[in-house]
Amino acid sequence: MTMPILRSLRCVAVAVGVVTVFAGDIVVDTIADSTILSHAAEAQGRGGRGGGMRGMGGMREIRELLEPDYSRRDMPLFVEQLQLDDGQRAIIEALLEDYSDSFGEGSEMVQADLTDLGRSMMQSFMGGGAMGDMRERMRERFEGIRAELEEMEANGEPMSEEERRDFFRGRMEGMQQEMMDEAMDTGVFDEVRGVLTEMLDILEDWIAQRKALRATFISNLEAQLSDDQLVLWPAFERFLTREKALPRGRLSGEDVNLFMMVDDSELSDTTFDALEAMLDEYELALHQALKTRDDYLLTSAPTLFKAMRDGDVKDAERVLGQQVRLREAVRDVNDRYREAFVAAMTDEAERARFNEAVLEEAYERIYRPTWAHRAFETALEMDDLGDDTFDAVVALQAAFLAEMMNRNGTLMAELRRSEGERQVEEGTRMVAMMAGDFSGGMPWGRGGRGGGGGGGEDDRYREGMEERGEAEERYVEQLKALLSPEQQEALPERRGRGRGGWGGGENRGGDDERRRELMQRFDADGDGELNDEERRQMFESFRNG
Repeated sequence: MTMPILRSLRCVAVAVGVVTVFAGDIVVDTIADSTILSHAAEAQGRGGRGGGMRGMGGMREIRELLEPDYSRRDMPLFVEQLQLDDGQRAIIEALLEDYSDSFGEGSEMVQADLTDLGRSMMQSFMGGGAMGDMRERMRERFEGIRAELEEMEANGEPMSEEERRDFFRGRMEGMQQEMMDEAMDTGVFDEVRGVLTEMLDILEDWIAQRKALRATFISNLEAQLSDDQLVLWPAFERFLTREKALPRGRLSGEDVNLFMMVDDSELSDTTFDALEAMLDEYELALHQALKTRDDYLLTSAPTLFKAMRDGDVKDAERVLGQQVRLREAVRDVNDRYREAFVAAMTDEAERARFNEAVLEEAYERIYRPTWAHRAFETALEMDDLGDDTFDAVVALQAAFLAEMMNRNGTLMAELRRSEGERQVEEGTRMVAMMAGDFSGGMPWGRGGRGGGGGGGEDDRYREGMEERGEAEERYVEQLKALLSPEQQEALPERRGRGRGGWGGGENRGGDDERRRELMQRFDADGDGELNDEERRQMFESFRNG
């Protein structure tokens, strides 16, 4: 979304009291000198995979509605893929320029109209009247929250960052409901809905216009092509759709391009030949899923915007649910063909390399190498590692990788199950606010019905990630038990957690406890040190899992 449009929508949201997410441009002078509140506000507004506006699917689609299907930069592809002669090139280049100019003019008009609406709303909010009065009361409440928190700190009640966020969140939830009730009573809400109605009219007109521009361009293009070139057009159109539509994914795995992954994997000719037929199938299946998804996103955007204006939670949930299902269909095509490609590969090394690369691209947070992976790799590269120690580290690493593989598979399944549901929840909570209902909490951050921002009571994915982190710590502590103090110091630090380990850091107490446990198990003579025989038994224990 371009900045003028973002500001327009932000002003509308501010007017209905969504101050914790969008009010930065308006009340920043009130809280700029409060480090405590600025940190809390930042944490409250921070989003997930797609950023702060991830959950309200239709908002990001507004930006994409203003992006053309074709651009002047595509012309070399038209020439190459459709095998245009010089005469055709000149004509089609003129058609593409006409399309780009018309689309650009229409897009700029939409942006200007939305910006004017936002500026009008801002002036109303910053001036007198009901909206101006609400602004002043917002400022007073922010100042009160800041003063209360600073007084608590001054009276010797220091808080952790988490406690500050919880304090801020709790005060804001009450403030949000008060402001919503006030907005409905004073007529501010009616002003907001009037602006949203004007935005909706602009949006509907633009969608009709962009559809007509695209249809005219394709019709004129096809009229210039020979029969042989018309045969090439569908494959080229699928390519353009894939390249432009895949980056618009919102779910993990939705934006993966397996063609690029195959190219980057440098597969052998034999393996590539085995995949060739499936690549054709993948292209058709992916195109159909993308086209179905994008057609619905285009046609449903006004419906979703209307539901937001009217506070129609039921209709918003229906539209958002269908959007998510169609996004999941794209993701499922990628997952299904990843599995098919891997099954068709006979070379074990190529199979593992390709599968790991795609999983890391699709589900990066789960499959990217972690601190514990790096710790094992660092240990195995040490020149002063004895043979027995090396064997024990290898055995421990194998156990670690096997457990991580199982945990990651469970995490991926849970993320696939819950990610779309969470996005629908976040979007419907924002629509509920337009009906004056703050009971579900904010559409970003923690809290609410099921924890849309990733912190609810039943967030099994988050719990699984935390449990995986604890398992990593246990393996690294076992790894450290095999190493000398100097070797331990060479291991990579865990980002954000201090060095840890027996050499110091934030986790010193836990490390000492694990060391005592290991000493109790293997220090047979009780002298507080492990001799060669006791270390050999410890190594053997790790080899046996």
